[in-house]
Amino acid sequence: MPINKTIILDLLEKLQEYLFDLENMNFTLDELEENRDIQHLINHRLHTAVEICIDIAMHIASALELPGRDSAIDVILLLGKKGIINKKLAEEFQKAPKLRNLLIHGYARVDYRLLFKDYHQDISQMKEFALQIKKYIESLP
Repeated sequence: MPINKTIILDLLEKLQEYLFDLENMNFTLDELEENRDIQHLINHRLHTAVEICIDIAMHIASALELPGRDSAIDVILLLGKKGIINKKLAEEFQKAPKLRNLLIHGYARVDYRLLFKDYHQDISQMKEFALQIKKYIESLP
């Protein structure tokens, strides 16, 4: 099954919107720890952005019929092994599905101090993921 470029490009556009919104949130650590509205907003935006990345990876892995695509983590690593994204990014970015699971299922246990410290790096990794996917998609006939 061929990769549907339109689907991937639409997902990349949505991802860009969520990353823009995340980057433009302005809050302190204290505000994040104390304000449930900010917590809910960042949880939703991060979760959705990560979910979009996983959807992109799953679509590509399925279209290419890559073996061993049993989990989101597996799919991210497969894209690295196949050179669709670089291996370094694949290894770093395999944490993204774990973040998604924490935001969905572990909302009562989210360590907002740690989230505050790491979310800019998470955004940077998703931006790099998007750039590498876009480059790959544009290289296809």
